[in-house]
Amino acid sequence: MEEMEDKVRLYALRRVGDVFNIRPASLPLGSVFGEDLKATFISDFKRNELSRILDDIWDVADRQVAEELKSGVLVIRTVRDYCDYMVRCYGTRPKDVRYVLGIEEV
Repeated sequence: MEEMEDKVRLYALRRVGDVFNIRPASLPLGSVFGEDLKATFISDFKRNELSRILDDIWDVADRQVAEELKSGVLVIRTVRDYCDYMVRCYGTRPKDVRYVLGIEEV
């Protein structure tokens, strides 16, 4: 399982890098969404970077995680939080996490 967790973390880091157009190797895990990683404004009709990350978060959430997000018990502020979150959600919704992160089936 540890091997899969590492794989999920790697793909989560790649996803954030792709969304923000930053090489994953140069993306600090402590980068804060909205502060260090800012969204570019394009239009009301196209999703910006932060919207896409937020979509990812909700797309993989199960009922319990969704409640934690809504209540503020779970907050995802950094790239590390996002990676840890994806690992957590992989435990209950692996298919959704694979899809969102682009992890191919083995």
